[in-house]
Amino acid sequence: MRLFAGSFVLVFLFHCNVPGIQERRVQIDPENGPGQQQPIDVSEPEDADEVSLSSSEKRFVQLINEHRKKVGCPPLKLNARLQKIALDHSKDMAARDFFSHTNPDGQSPFDRMKGAGIRYSWAAENIAFGQRTASEVIGSWLNSSGHRQNIENCKLREHGIGHYSVTNHWTHVFATLR
Repeated sequence: MRLFAGSFVLVFLFHCNVPGIQERRVQIDPENGPGQQQPIDVSEPEDADEVSLSSSEKRFVQLINEHRKKVGCPPLKLNARLQKIALDHSKDMAARDFFSHTNPDGQSPFDRMKGAGIRYSWAAENIAFGQRTASEVIGSWLNSSGHRQNIENCKLREHGIGHYSVTNHWTHVFATLR
């Protein structure tokens, strides 16, 4: 579902009410939607070789890219800065006992990306809590139209996945860098 107001893409929050599973997603930042003229960051994205993944995160990346291939999207490229943002948010949700895209300090996923110096034309985030494996979290997201929309958005090109296994908080951050 796409809603346009002027040249801005609106932010969508979707709450999934599946018993025992908590998930939320947020899509495209209205402040930097595709119609905005922003200075272009010409720095190279972080090299995927610099990304350190747990075994569950490696499996997640494999499954996400297999699914994207099936729907005709290119694979998502790992980005070390997005990876750090995702893992830090998962740990923060566990440490401060909240479950939201916006942390208790009022920072949204887009604020966290901007704070890390990331410039993007498209960005999105999915979060989940309680799923123990990559297959479980991806399965629940693919059964939710809003989460599925983010995963199958071919305009999104890079990502980071943060699974905090102590509490099973998951954060998946997507972006197309400028």
